[in-house]
Amino acid sequence: MVAQDVLLGRLRIGFRSAEITLAEGGAVPRAVLTVLLVLVLLFESSTPDPLVAIGTYLYRGLGSWTSIPVLVTPLEILLIVGVVLSLMFSALGAPTPARPLRWPMVAFGAALAFGFLRGLLAEGDMYIGLWEVRYLLYVPASFVIVRAAIRRPEHVAWLLWSGLLAVSAFAVEGAYRAIVLIREGALEGAPEFYYEHEGVIFLASFIALVACSLYFRVQTRLRTFGLLAGPVLAFTLLASNRRAGIIVLLVALLAVALIVFTMRRKAFFASVVPVMILGVFYVGLFWNASGVMGQPARAIRSLYEPDPRDASSNLYRLLETYNIDFTIHQDPVLGVGFGREFIMVATLADLSWWPFWRFETHNNVLWMWLKTGAVGYAIFWFLMGSAISRAAYAARRLVDPALRTAGLFCLLSVVGVIVFAWVDLGLVSGRVTVFLGTVLGLVSVLPAVDGARPKRVEVRR
Repeated sequence: MVAQDVLLGRLRIGFRSAEITLAEGGAVPRAVLTVLLVLVLLFESSTPDPLVAIGTYLYRGLGSWTSIPVLVTPLEILLIVGVVLSLMFSALGAPTPARPLRWPMVAFGAALAFGFLRGLLAEGDMYIGLWEVRYLLYVPASFVIVRAAIRRPEHVAWLLWSGLLAVSAFAVEGAYRAIVLIREGALEGAPEFYYEHEGVIFLASFIALVACSLYFRVQTRLRTFGLLAGPVLAFTLLASNRRAGIIVLLVALLAVALIVFTMRRKAFFASVVPVMILGVFYVGLFWNASGVMGQPARAIRSLYEPDPRDASSNLYRLLETYNIDFTIHQDPVLGVGFGREFIMVATLADLSWWPFWRFETHNNVLWMWLKTGAVGYAIFWFLMGSAISRAAYAARRLVDPALRTAGLFCLLSVVGVIVFAWVDLGLVSGRVTVFLGTVLGLVSVLPAVDGARPKRVEVRR
């Protein structure tokens, strides 16, 4: 299999290029896509760590650190360039077959436009509205770039390798931050912000990728590197001290277990069941433990016996969700639109240091209903549900093992983003929305990519 050969580092011989059904894809859009993915996975948008602080300039308007009076960020410039090049390639390149998720993504873009227009006509603060909607626009932008850039199994393999290497580099730096900088008190600010919250999505997703590769026999180089990088990814995930990250990882691993149960029953009983038994013993032993090793148990325990910090966080989110629900019921069809506040029926803790605390909510899934109305909310779920369904189909039905691994990785990534966005600010992060758009684009092209596999030449003697 072509993608598997790339992941395993094998030589590919005996293929007839004339039988490739798709064009090679845009090399320049693919380069832009790779740079985008590596940057969002490697650099946080806000960090107290001076070693990687340069990455924060990616997410800041040029006017905030140069003499150029514009709000556009370097990351957005890359996205714009990538979209323009992708549209040019699609217009000038060879015609491609229709691919799934195209129209759901168009509908999602229309829902965002409606939410912005709704806020404008209702005299909302459109400066705030622009900041609310701009990161969501990264989803269709990244989606367009992926559709133009990924045409061959090798391209999928390259993208997965690039992402894994970038996340591994981030995890190494995150481990150094925990072991050296935090212990020595070298970081300023509250411990809550030592790590950016959404980083756990990427760590959990690529831990799941490593697990997936073991069951689809994508081994050797990827398996070896994954086994070496996996513990570092897990350590940084735990060191970030985010309950949401643990929950995302547990949900992802549970999904992997279900897929293995349905596809490789013997492997499930030989490996997954023993791990589950060990997990039960772990929770019992570390139920009251603190520190990095106790983080998974603490995340589970906090659902039933939250400590004061977790209880305060839970209460804030509960009251905030009540306010969201009340506001939605005032106009469930149209919503309030971008740039308009939700109604504060229940008094929340004062977070006025954060400019968006009355506009953006921790439950980012219900926030979509709040901003785009019932139709926009339905479109959002249709897009996510279609992606999950297509990814599950790819994981079960595609021929190339590496492409099946990519399908399962996409499924877990989409689920992980949704789980995180249900409890935290996920969809208002440019890093998350670029990642989500990339994953959705990958789901869209996988069936055509699998059909573009070169066939082996039959040698007659």
